[in-house]
Amino acid sequence: MRKFWAILRKEFLLLFRDLPGLIILFLMPVLLIFVVTLAQENALKIQNSKTRILFIDQIHNSFSHKLLINLDSSGFFSSVTEINHLPLTMSKAKSLIESGEYKAGVIIDHIDSAIIILIDPTLQETLKISMIHSLKFIIKGTQTKNAMDEILRNLPENMQPLIQSNVNETIKKLPPVTEMYALRAKSAIQPNVIQNNVPGFILFAMFFIVIPLAGSLITEKTEGSFQRLRSLPVSFAAILGGKVVVYLFVCLLQFVLMLTIGTLVFPTFFGFPPLELGHQYLGIFIATVSASLAAIGFGIMVGATATTHNQAALFGSVMVVLLGIISGTFLPIHIMPKAIQLISNLSPVRWGIDNYLNLFVREGDVNSILPNTILLTLFFGFAMITSIAIFAKQK
Repeated sequence: MRKFWAILRKEFLLLFRDLPGLIILFLMPVLLIFVVTLAQENALKIQNSKTRILFIDQIHNSFSHKLLINLDSSGFFSSVTEINHLPLTMSKAKSLIESGEYKAGVIIDHIDSAIIILIDPTLQETLKISMIHSLKFIIKGTQTKNAMDEILRNLPENMQPLIQSNVNETIKKLPPVTEMYALRAKSAIQPNVIQNNVPGFILFAMFFIVIPLAGSLITEKTEGSFQRLRSLPVSFAAILGGKVVVYLFVCLLQFVLMLTIGTLVFPTFFGFPPLELGHQYLGIFIATVSASLAAIGFGIMVGATATTHNQAALFGSVMVVLLGIISGTFLPIHIMPKAIQLISNLSPVRWGIDNYLNLFVREGDVNSILPNTILLTLFFGFAMITSIAIFAKQK
């Protein structure tokens, strides 16, 4: 036991003497969670706000008037019909949209001609498709209502009130459309940007230990201290076990740091809703320890494989970023190609994120995180066995 405590002391000294590495280890995930969360929140505000579009009406009849009203009352668009108190023309609208000042425009040229939707050519593809579909839906709806009104006007006068009354009564009987989250009964957790982002950056921060952990292994290999330790009556399990314990402590600190940001910093300084942890504290502890072990195993495996600090830093940082991207840390999984979604199922970062989402968002229990926890533990075991085999071969 005294030997193991000595190894722990050595690992802590190595870790805390590398002050720049520690700053990067904790500062990088913090900066990223702030940048990504604030950017996503701003994007949601922009998406939920009305988009200003140009409306060029050259016929001025009842249909164009109704369409203008429907566009403005849709909650998605705000129509601009004049610039500098002058009515818009088609050429002026094209110039404004082409320059990027406005994102879209609707042109009604003649009664019998097609209604033209002008779109900014630089608009992002997903936003362009969403905007075109929304505009077409409103236009088609207005055309349908206008056609029904025209049919009613052509009916005999004594039938018009009866049919109009039946139509109005039928519309009133239509059930309302509401939205709700697929959550457990009596769930107090409401999904939001914080609930979904914090789990991803917890895993990102944990796996970021690959740089100092792999670096310490390479330093010991190149300086010969690793071989000197092996020449002493100290087991290989004790040497690597000391690193596991020390970096498990680091991962737990990163977990606490991310929780503090989600529960205190974002609500206090930015007005975001606080991170809700639910009530499965045992599940949170199990999810955290299993994810930490997987991150430590990854770091040790990189350190065992790499021969220089540059190799470890470059490969480790690139792999962590790639794993974070395909696992949902920066972008939602569902917007990625099917091939990437399938590959992400093999990522330990994805397993850890899904565990936290099951606990923080879906209010699952220990049983709900058991499959991914087993996968994370198996990954840790595989990484440690692989690392031991590599060290034995190098000897």
